[in-house]
Amino acid sequence: MAIDKLYLDLLAFAADVKPKGSLEARMIEFLEGESSTESLDSAAFDQVNGSNMKADYLLGGRGFIAELKTLNASPENRIEQRLKERFSQSDAPIIFGTLGINQVIDRLPDREAISKMMIDMAGRAIRRHLQKANEQIGAIKTRLGLPDAGGLVILMNEAEPLIDISSIGYTVKTAFETVKGCYPHVTNVWAMVESHRIPMSDGRLGFPHLHFFKSLERQAELDYIARMLGAWGHRNGSKMERLKHEGDWNKMRPIYEGKTPTLRIFD
Repeated sequence: MAIDKLYLDLLAFAADVKPKGSLEARMIEFLEGESSTESLDSAAFDQVNGSNMKADYLLGGRGFIAELKTLNASPENRIEQRLKERFSQSDAPIIFGTLGINQVIDRLPDREAISKMMIDMAGRAIRRHLQKANEQIGAIKTRLGLPDAGGLVILMNEAEPLIDISSIGYTVKTAFETVKGCYPHVTNVWAMVESHRIPMSDGRLGFPHLHFFKSLERQAELDYIARMLGAWGHRNGSKMERLKHEGDWNKMRPIYEGKTPTLRIFD
């Protein structure tokens, strides 16, 4: 059975430059700086966990079981190969010079299917991470006797330009809506991208974040995540702001520093 409803908040914090240090290292330092955080890799859990599957952290006085996942597998080669196959067909346009990929595929009758293919390719790692994290969080809930704890998956993309925030958003949304059981141990997903920015108000640009949650009734979880998001923005030198999106994926349009990523689809 798929989920009935999934809620989504789009947020961003304005910054002139990318924060220093690796995203994963900064996140670990951020989580472990909170006094109520317990690392499930610590010696205190060696006996109970052994070599069995486990998540990364207990947060908020064991109100959350959290698992960190880094998105660093580029879909570039797979996407290029599929596009080369499509553009070798007789109805494909002949292209001179350099054009954005959307300008090219918009000329094709199957443009929607091609766009979906590209998103699916970019989202493969995300779906694998969600499935694995659900198993890891479920194992800790059983092992530590925490049946009511929330499950938080933190997805981090520091440098991969082809996995943009809209691809993450679409993939997480469709995964929860279509996967049998809809990851029952995952109640929240926090996704963040530092490979690009998105437009904010007043012409500013910000690093995007998405918060997905299943229920408005788990208010304690929502309050805790809201405090985390605010603290993350403050830690990185700016206020975290909620952006109105009203279901418009264009609100997540990526803006890259320097050259926009390109794909080589013609030999």
